Amino acid sequence: MKRWKLEMRLVVLVWMLACGAVAQAPQSYSVEGKVTYFASYPLGRWQGVNPTARGVVLWREPEASGQVCVELSRFDSGNWLRDADTRGVFEIGQYPQSCFEASALRRLEGERVLLEGTLELHGVKKRIRIEGQLEADGAAYRFRGSFKTSFSEWNLQRPSLFFISVDDPLEVRLEARAEPVR
Repeated sequence: MKRWKLEMRLVVLVWMLACGAVAQAPQSYSVEGKVTYFASYPLGRWQGVNPTARGVVLWREPEASGQVCVELSRFDSGNWLRDADTRGVFEIGQYPQSCFEASALRRLEGERVLLEGTLELHGVKKRIRIEGQLEADGAAYRFRGSFKTSFSEWNLQRPSLFFISVDDPLEVRLEARAEPVR
């Protein structure tokens, strides 16, 4: 009887350890979303929306890995001339996409999080931090965050119209849904 109890305790201990290891395993998520930039110049303000954010990330708090990319030719500001200028500024023939390589996603307080990683744009790689909100949506998550950046950080020429340049910095907002990959 004592031996049976000892064996059962060992089985329960091994089971608990195995369940703990599974709970600690990184989860893979398929990510889809959009990027919106907000720009202005002395005569007005506008935004450009790009719905092509796609990728896969692995996450076990606080560590994250994986990549989410955006097709730079797909920004839509509602003005085809401005969108053509945007494609020219990005030099989409040479740099067709921008990719974010995740390294961490840390909870700050409540739904507030800090997403960290490396953004590659126009051949320049730069570490960035994006503050935002992460909301559970069943087994999935919704992320909304923003950061400010300038054209010069990415070796981009600021667009201008009649010698009036677009203001620097720009605000960039991200919205994404991350679905668990089964």
